Amino acid sequence: MKRFDEILFNRYFENWEKFSPEQLKSLIRVKSKNILPKLEDVDFAKKQRVKLGIDPTAVDVHIGHLCPIFILNIFAKAGHHVDLVIGDFTAKVGDPSGRVTERALLTDAQIAENMKTYATQIGRFVDIKKFSTRKNSEWLAKTTLSDFLAIHQRLNLASTLQREDFRTRLEAGGLSNAEVLYASLMGLDSVALNTTIELGGLDQLLNLQQCREIQRIYGQQPEVIITTPILEGLSGDGRKMSKSFGNYIALTATLEDKFGKLMSLPDNLIMQYFKCFGYLFENEIEELERFIKTQPLEAKKQLATYFVSIEDKDLNAGEKERERFESKFAKKDVTQIDFIQIKVKKGTMLIDALVQTDKFKSKGEVKRLMSSNSIRNLDTNEVMSADVEIKDNLKIRVGKILFFEIRF
Repeated sequence: MKRFDEILFNRYFENWEKFSPEQLKSLIRVKSKNILPKLEDVDFAKKQRVKLGIDPTAVDVHIGHLCPIFILNIFAKAGHHVDLVIGDFTAKVGDPSGRVTERALLTDAQIAENMKTYATQIGRFVDIKKFSTRKNSEWLAKTTLSDFLAIHQRLNLASTLQREDFRTRLEAGGLSNAEVLYASLMGLDSVALNTTIELGGLDQLLNLQQCREIQRIYGQQPEVIITTPILEGLSGDGRKMSKSFGNYIALTATLEDKFGKLMSLPDNLIMQYFKCFGYLFENEIEELERFIKTQPLEAKKQLATYFVSIEDKDLNAGEKERERFESKFAKKDVTQIDFIQIKVKKGTMLIDALVQTDKFKSKGEVKRLMSSNSIRNLDTNEVMSADVEIKDNLKIRVGKILFFEIRF
């Protein structure tokens, strides 16, 4: 049996400066959704200036945010100049891409707090020392009003307002002038850094196209755009990974938690996650697809093994988590220490007992788990429903990785 986890782990820690331009382009194409105008036009023999911007709008980062960062890592490991732009200035405006409501305004104190752990969280998976980390307030705070207005005299507002997300917001009466100007600020980031390639999620495509236009206004060669797919969440219901949907894996989660949650991934998402987090050449995709189709459980174990191994920088760490998972779930070897304790009064409804923990966002999330038969009594293997009243001490399993002991 081929061990993709071992192959991808070893490749992750290779010296990529020896890779040919075609090999690097192959790695990038596997991870990309859109490349505009063409990757073939990029001369990898010359040092590129590659940019990725992140607005610090929350304290925690989840693994879905790593998709463009893992492409950024390709350029960094290959010896190109990489700018990771922390949008402390643009965070005050809020990226409007794909939103139906305006983002809440953040204070300087909130932004500073959110920024504190960004590098640490991302640095679990990439060598942050290879990145030039910049704050866009360095140049945006110095931009004069006359310079900013001069840009907008040359931009067509009608074309900007053709964006579907903007049209939806306008019809609802909730689009601010500041949000309309957001992409222009991103463009000024590219001008300040003389960016030749910019990365972003698929939802950033329209913003990135405006960055190219801003660069033209300033007489620069427009950057090449590379977008990544939006990673689908663990629930497999088509929604993107998001804390608000409860379908995410936090970068701060333990190795055991990450492994277990990756094992809950629906089979139809295994390939998407391999492409996002693994470094695959195009000629390896067909074989991996066959492997996933014929051995989906083993494929998930290898994906999870690889993912936690690159964080710990030791393949043995992934093997250890695999053994722990197989021991606990395949052999039903669950010990008392695995149970989360819940104290309730007799007669409490099961749904209320579960919601009082910090493992679920709402009653709605618990109800969805119940409706999919994901909550079981460990003593009887009976499926538990939402209207169960707790009359005795109880041990239950929720999904594949959570165990609770409910006591009076």
